Amino acid sequence: MSTRLTPSDSFPEDLTSLDLPQVEAVNSKIQRELTYEYVHDGAADPETEFRNEEVTEELDRRDLIDTPEPSSAPSQSSDHGQEMVRPIEAV
Repeated sequence: MSTRLTPSDSFPEDLTSLDLPQVEAVNSKIQRELTYEYVHDGAADPETEFRNEEVTEELDRRDLIDTPEPSSAPSQSSDHGQEMVRPIEAV
């Protein structure tokens, strides 16, 4: 099993059908391939760059779905237990 995903290796047609750990594994292999290409070739293969963009978009999409929207109510513990300190006035 290779730890990189070369441009000639097969790539999933539909990343949305994969579970998150599978998408993360594909991302890791693409990152390793990008590093390899930059070190050995001085530049990334266009196919690897395209795949990197596809996986990044899918991970970003999943982040948006999983991120709860912030509530409009102010947080009761926003100061984390720290007191407000007033500056000392000059006399």
